[in-house]
Amino acid sequence: MIKRRMPTGLLVLHFGDRTVRISGLPIAVLLGTLVMITGVMYAGARSWIAEYRHGSLHEEIRILEQSSQSNKTRLDTLIASEEAARLIAGLPSIHPDIRQVGVGGPAPSPDPGFAPDSPYYRATRLYAEMETSRRRSSLSLRSMEDIEQHIREVDDRWQFVPSITPVTGVITSRYGLRTDPFTGLYTMHHGIDIAAAPGTPVKSPAGGVVAKTGVDPRYGLYIDVDHLNGYKTRFGHLSAILVNKGAELKRGDIIGRVGMTGRSTGNHLHYEVQKDRRRVNPMQYIRSENGC
Repeated sequence: MIKRRMPTGLLVLHFGDRTVRISGLPIAVLLGTLVMITGVMYAGARSWIAEYRHGSLHEEIRILEQSSQSNKTRLDTLIASEEAARLIAGLPSIHPDIRQVGVGGPAPSPDPGFAPDSPYYRATRLYAEMETSRRRSSLSLRSMEDIEQHIREVDDRWQFVPSITPVTGVITSRYGLRTDPFTGLYTMHHGIDIAAAPGTPVKSPAGGVVAKTGVDPRYGLYIDVDHLNGYKTRFGHLSAILVNKGAELKRGDIIGRVGMTGRSTGNHLHYEVQKDRRRVNPMQYIRSENGC
């Protein structure tokens, strides 16, 4: 019976005139050693790559944390400006509790099993901070929209309040008690007199509708304007009326010209303001930048 023999390998190396023969066992040991060395090098490379990525992740999170802190500082400044704008606009301040912009449910918190300086812990905390900043900025944006809307509404109301002088000139007689130039008696003057050259344009001090035009022994040629909000104005002693009853007016529209018709001692405009059917001092409605 023929006995089978296990195959063996033989490695033959030639070094000049020398020949070295190595049997299969040393070859296996050599290959095993190479495999082990390669495995160690591979594990080391993976470890180095992991450490590099870990360090890069720390650096990226650090940059994001700095950016988040910078954005938070800018957001605080913007919110302070927004609060000042609310005060100027006459709107109430937003309560500090509302500024916290809390949300329902538990707040996201890092796993206690991670160290405070671990990327996971820091990233979770950074996410929570960014979410809070987002909600705060959204609240501030809505507040600025409310301010804009409020200012627009106030401006629309002012468009129908007699808040500019109707003619450029010099105030020669103010609202209140005075000596009547014709009778010499101490009487109430229910408007203001603005002296100006004859023919000087007279403007509507606010939007409204021409309610009446005509001639009066005291006022001469006159125009009454209804501003549709409880305010009415009268313009007297005109030399010309340039609008008809029912005409719609905008602030600044020319409605007549200065004259001295009616009971007048010279060219001027007699200007009256009524609020809820009561004659009031026109000067309390004229904005300071609109002098005569």
